[in-house]
Amino acid sequence: MPSRPITARVKRSYHMTDARAQQLGLHGVSDSARATDAFTNAAARMGWGTPSLAEGADYQLQRFSYNYILLLTLYREHWISRRIVDGVAGDMVRAWPKTTSEIEPKDLTRLDRALRVTRVKSQILKTLKWARLFGGAGALLIIDGQQDQLEEPLDYETVAPGAFKGLAPFDRWTGVSPEGEVCHDINRPSEFDLPEYYRVSVKGGASFRVHSTRILRFLGPEVPTPEYEAQAWWGISVLEPAYEEIRKRDNMSWNILSLTFRASLLGFKWGDMAQALSGAGMNTQALVQFEQRMEAFNRLLSNQSVAILPADGGLESVNYTFSGLSDVYQQFQLDIAGAAGYPVSRLFGRTITGLGQSNDADERLYEERVAMEQEEVKPQLEKLYSVLCMSELGEIPEDLDLVFPSIRVLNDTEKATIASQNAATIVSLVNAGILSKPQAMKEVKQGSDVTGIGTNISDEDIDAAQRDEDLDLGPLMEGETGAAEPATEATVSE
Repeated sequence: MPSRPITARVKRSYHMTDARAQQLGLHGVSDSARATDAFTNAAARMGWGTPSLAEGADYQLQRFSYNYILLLTLYREHWISRRIVDGVAGDMVRAWPKTTSEIEPKDLTRLDRALRVTRVKSQILKTLKWARLFGGAGALLIIDGQQDQLEEPLDYETVAPGAFKGLAPFDRWTGVSPEGEVCHDINRPSEFDLPEYYRVSVKGGASFRVHSTRILRFLGPEVPTPEYEAQAWWGISVLEPAYEEIRKRDNMSWNILSLTFRASLLGFKWGDMAQALSGAGMNTQALVQFEQRMEAFNRLLSNQSVAILPADGGLESVNYTFSGLSDVYQQFQLDIAGAAGYPVSRLFGRTITGLGQSNDADERLYEERVAMEQEEVKPQLEKLYSVLCMSELGEIPEDLDLVFPSIRVLNDTEKATIASQNAATIVSLVNAGILSKPQAMKEVKQGSDVTGIGTNISDEDIDAAQRDEDLDLGPLMEGETGAAEPATEATVSE
């Protein structure tokens, strides 16, 4: 195909310069260019270019995520849309990551307490919801004493003890918006090729400039590069791929409702009906009189169950039976669940296949999807924990890492099974000399949030066990309880 310059309409649609079009490899591609290697069968009216109903369909770029008012309306008033937005966000925060490092249990307790006092989890949940609803959101790190340094890159060494005060969440439309300058520093992978600064707006109309290192950035579903730039470096709403399926389901639901009003009708037989209607068609007064008679008849029938019929008149009941509508309605539910990436049982609160079905495969797919979403937000949470550690511990552990647990909620039997397996493993490691008693107690306490066993092990208990271990009091205590003394050379010779 001969090279033709990209049209002004496409460049204007993507806010694209000639240089940027050349960089993206779009220079020489026309918006009117179409591929000609398509299937077609003119005799059967099938395929490309044939006069068929299927070929009459087309897809238009709508950019549904730009419609702020519609997104707000769906989230406020449509329960399925709200569940699509809130479900994954709630599961991601509920399965909060665990820190894996050499941090002492008492220091982990301090970090957990700081998260609770500053309400970090609730603010992260709010930010994730707005990111999923609008396609993007940000949370400003609030650090006491650095209010006048917001335009400067965040230096973790400057975070004073107890300075971290929480997060301030904003959505992309009414709180945080990127500026034009882009970061090109390869030593900052979490901000590379992203906006260097953001404009943050607060209540009252005031706004200020903030460096990107002070913003936790969360996105909706990603889009290709031209659309990514058209979205001002944000993603799209999670409702956008599911919107058409939601509309189909709602139309079906309203149609079913209208059919229920017609499920049972009464037919009125009247011998002079033709004569009455012929007069009604000739003058307005006759038509009004006919409508008044029918209204009075309907009112008496509805309120008093009384019907006055002529000698040659009568009533007939016409009943409509619904068949097949439930199957069609369930298919719409499946389509919405597929478009939103949810199991039907989670999205609609009920199973289509029956109560006897476990739906483990669907749940497994959903859990894997949430795990992928958690990995996407992990760099932002690592930035959060770096500030949190400097504020609470005065340093950032070199081996600090975050591991997300499974979102699956265990029942009592499953917890007991895991606790038994963990206990057997820990005991075997202690007996083999691989773990000491303090280390074993730490392992039990670390798994207590899953198994419920070991919640009463305090930091003081672990410290006491460590002191006993350092003093080597284990053999002495065994001797006091009547354990056999170690054999000496004299006893052996005797």
